[in-house]
Amino acid sequence: MMGAAIVCGQCAMLILAMGTVRGSGIFLSKTAAPRVCLCLRMAGIVLLGLSFFLQMQAVKTPVIATINWIGVVSAEIVLTALTCTAIDNIRKIK
Repeated sequence: MMGAAIVCGQCAMLILAMGTVRGSGIFLSKTAAPRVCLCLRMAGIVLLGLSFFLQMQAVKTPVIATINWIGVVSAEIVLTALTCTAIDNIRKIK
């Protein structure tokens, strides 16, 4: 179940990145409309909540589950930032 929490969290981070003006330009190759960005951010927040819920189910101690979830989300943020940078640099090279 912890694997599902990690996958949900990473998808949430990528969707949240797409929900920004710069991120939508990187992932969607054009800037999305403000309403689309808002919907993407809301979907990302829902997935983050699901990730947290799955983490709570996987680890029965709430404090440890919360600390573990924060650590995993931090790693997911870094991975998403690296992905955005890599995609942006590849597009600039072409």
